[in-house]
Amino acid sequence: MKIKTIQNKSIKATPSISILDSAINAGLMFEYSCKNGQCGECKVTLLQGEIEELQPQMALSDSDRRNKKILNCCCAPKTDILIDSEDLSALKGIEIKTFPVRINKIEKKTEKIVEVELRLPPSANLTFLEGQYIDVIGPNNVRRSYSIANSTNHNTIVLWIKMVEGGKLSQYWFNEAQKNDLLRIEGPKGTFFFREEQKRIILLATGTGIAPIKSILDKLAQTSSNLIISLYWGNRTPEDFFWQPEYKNLDFKYTPVLSRNNDSWINKIGYVQNVALEEYKQLEDTEVYACGSIEMIASAKELFIKHGLEEKDFHSDAFVSS
Repeated sequence: MKIKTIQNKSIKATPSISILDSAINAGLMFEYSCKNGQCGECKVTLLQGEIEELQPQMALSDSDRRNKKILNCCCAPKTDILIDSEDLSALKGIEIKTFPVRINKIEKKTEKIVEVELRLPPSANLTFLEGQYIDVIGPNNVRRSYSIANSTNHNTIVLWIKMVEGGKLSQYWFNEAQKNDLLRIEGPKGTFFFREEQKRIILLATGTGIAPIKSILDKLAQTSSNLIISLYWGNRTPEDFFWQPEYKNLDFKYTPVLSRNNDSWINKIGYVQNVALEEYKQLEDTEVYACGSIEMIASAKELFIKHGLEEKDFHSDAFVSS
């Protein structure tokens, strides 16, 4: 069996292996994020052929199914298939590797957020695109995914980690982790990265979804750019805004957004996607990058497309539960 794409690329399909994993094994890189059917980032159209569902395609709507949409991470071919996936050339040469790392620094930013700086071995050659994530393999081989919060010009990796009630690694990060602890990481992973195609850029983030956005902004700040960039970062309380973005060499506007009413708050209140659309009525020549809760991303994508944004210009990374 073969998997064919609209770019006239063809790869061999392995029975009971997802379309996405078959592509990755063959050296192609399709859009993806969570790999468990929740985020919808790997959604494509099945143009020809038949597939089998390996795991529930939770991110598909009834309309998606009627229009022959499938999730590459959840499906395997039953016959030769043709899909409208595109190979992401920017990810060529970036390999997923496993490295030992040590905790260089761990600092509490709020009661429920810690900043962890991981030190790579001197011989490590970790190449990533700003916006990607890594898996941290902690005590008892518990594995969790975290977005990278710094750019590639470092020999360390910075993570912003939110406490999850009852989380197996949360107990470690917030109560047990010490400087020089030895861990392992695997990565980089994901297809959330800056495309640099449009002049106007809208960045949306909720909670620690600001981490990959900061990584992208740090990279843009290192290069000359004529981009017009607007960042909308949403949190529940004023104390949750643990980072202050300042990019004086960019055409950059930052709007903090509180999702709950607060008498002392003087900035915007609401949801980041709604606040952004209040200020941007025309979406031509615009790209949107959204990272954070899956609810925000689903709502933002629907709203921005409804207001004229082309679907190909909406890029996202949804934070889903393990």
